[in-house]
Amino acid sequence: MGFMRSEMQDKSIEFSMDTPLEGVKIDSIDVIHVIFKVEEEYGATVDMAPDSKFATVGEFVNALIDFIPADKKVDA
Repeated sequence: MGFMRSEMQDKSIEFSMDTPLEGVKIDSIDVIHVIFKVEEEYGATVDMAPDSKFATVGEFVNALIDFIPADKKVDA
């Protein structure tokens, strides 16, 4: 979730995996930046439909995790 915080305009907002995505106040450009960071950091190719909708931070994060190669995933 650190990638999310780095792109948030208001970094003082507290959030969890259950927080509505709109509650963290990131826009579509910020979402693209998060995707690029995940691709760079983990060597992933994120291939999401442009109209993908996520209700919560957790849904978005879990969708990104699905694109990370198994050998690059870290157990939480």
